[in-house]
Amino acid sequence: MSEVSVEKWHLAMLRVRLDLGRASPTATVELLGFPPGATPAGTKTYWRGDFDYGGFGLSEGVEPPRAPTVPDDLVEGVVRCLGAEFPADTALWLRLVPPYGHLGGVPWEGAFVAATGRPLVRVPDRLPPGSDPGRVWTVAVALSTAPDAPWVAGYLSAFVSSLRACVAGRVDVHVFTERGGEQALRALLSTGRNGNLIHVHDPDGAQRYARSGPPRPEGPGPATGPPLWGNWIAGGLDGKAVRALHIVTDGTFDGIRPVLSVNPDPATGTDRSTRAFVTADRVRRLADRVGATVLSLGSPPDNPCDSAIRMMADHIGLRRAGPTIYSSLAHDPAGYALAQAHAFVAGGPGAVPIPRDPSLFVYLQPEFVGAALRDAWPDPESPGMSWLSGRAPIANSTSSTEILPDALGMAGGDEITARYANADSVPMWVASSTRYIENQVASLVRTAGVPGETPAAKQAYDLGVGQAIAELRALVDERIRET
Repeated sequence: MSEVSVEKWHLAMLRVRLDLGRASPTATVELLGFPPGATPAGTKTYWRGDFDYGGFGLSEGVEPPRAPTVPDDLVEGVVRCLGAEFPADTALWLRLVPPYGHLGGVPWEGAFVAATGRPLVRVPDRLPPGSDPGRVWTVAVALSTAPDAPWVAGYLSAFVSSLRACVAGRVDVHVFTERGGEQALRALLSTGRNGNLIHVHDPDGAQRYARSGPPRPEGPGPATGPPLWGNWIAGGLDGKAVRALHIVTDGTFDGIRPVLSVNPDPATGTDRSTRAFVTADRVRRLADRVGATVLSLGSPPDNPCDSAIRMMADHIGLRRAGPTIYSSLAHDPAGYALAQAHAFVAGGPGAVPIPRDPSLFVYLQPEFVGAALRDAWPDPESPGMSWLSGRAPIANSTSSTEILPDALGMAGGDEITARYANADSVPMWVASSTRYIENQVASLVRTAGVPGETPAAKQAYDLGVGQAIAELRALVDERIRET
């Protein structure tokens, strides 16, 4: 990969809050900045607007969104203020303040990246960044779509080419897709395109691993019956973790809940009427199970419900340790923008420009973006910064000051980083254990008790959870040292 001149950015925050106390739901959008010489908590509101929820193409009831949009006057107001009040090298960080309804499914990036040419990155709750050791960028791609979709083989081959062009060093990709797509991809690879980079797994292996493979039930699969996809992917990786998991499939809504729509058995064809639903929790558990730091969800070009994929990626990204990405295949048919986002995470501080493409959105913890910023990231523990951290400051709670700083440190995975920093691969049990610990820490940080808001029993429970996480981290580290 050639050397790049990595641009650094000043900070501006686009904060979105949903007000349900009015006659009709209203989204309050504010453009915040940090004036020169201000304290870390000294934010200034440069622009503010109130927008009717329906103006985003969203229903006031529980009906899921179908084609959400960003109101034109909102985009115009923010763009005008950015141009007048901020330097040209100012990037936007989007903070959706929970609860925010269906606003996470709105294509904010498509509107603002196209209008400003600046990056727009989503800010999650305060989470561990996720340890990610290893020398090879390994990616598992799970793709389930309409039977004989003509774009599948071309997309997979192009995405691998894009990864090879964007990510420094060796790239290994494992592909798990249905019979028709698998055959088309093998035929394409027989011409010599990327054959040495793609490991195409036989769909018949899904049933084999369902009978004799890993017994754990996590991962994509029917709500009842054997979880074919999860066992197939975990078993096909032969005990080796991947650093990224990319899932491409249709989306739909199970009532108001966004779900993935997958073929129950990848070895056989099926139509959309017989597909199985996969929840966000199952997707997250599969990513943890295979050890992936990066999780990306791709929306196919013929997806009948793109907003479901957007909302699922937003739901997971707000809560999951490690980067979470949404990618539109219709607007990124070769996967190049997605590959650049992978390269940003894989390349280390300052190696690759921060993601900037309207075809995707990405949740990135501050630790991943510090080298791309001119300004220091604001301290979420400073007074008045609860909008950024998703909770009250640690200092407001005796139990939080006892457990949270240590808990965030426990998620760091120093042993795994030291042991496998230059390894070709990391054992799946090592990476999956670390992912599990990171997500337990993330949950603890979100729910830690604050006096006046939660009872003493809850704070005592938090202390117990913190101690249990510390003991688990010690056990995993000890076993890593013994291997």
